[in-house]
Amino acid sequence: MTRPRAHLSPLGLARVSGASMLPSLAPGDRVVVRHGAPARPGSVVVVRLPDDGTGRARPLAVKRLAGIREDGALWVLSDGHGTDSRVLGHLHPSALVAVALLRLPRWRPRRAPLLLRRRPVSSPGHGTAAEGPR
Repeated sequence: MTRPRAHLSPLGLARVSGASMLPSLAPGDRVVVRHGAPARPGSVVVVRLPDDGTGRARPLAVKRLAGIREDGALWVLSDGHGTDSRVLGHLHPSALVAVALLRLPRWRPRRAPLLLRRRPVSSPGHGTAAEGPR
């Protein structure tokens, strides 16, 4: 008996608008994302950050997933400087929007496609990368 194939998650595009993911991703870079894909520590992800202190919604953000707690809470970091879990704390699991798979080449200046592979993440003073702070 054959098993039914799992439904493939829909693909989409996301545009990087800030410098928080430099040097991995630059402002204006476009990444192919998969909605509903499982995220693992080290993956580049698109997340919905909580409202700022004045109640205004923040835009979606591209971050690196540093860890997932046992309850599913996410610890996300910027590759450079930016608002991330060091400021916001753990994000609710529902904050995960998509997982980035591939950076598309920029036409000017020319950049080669980059496969966005997982890489180890460490956050000094915040527990292990897999756990995040407690």
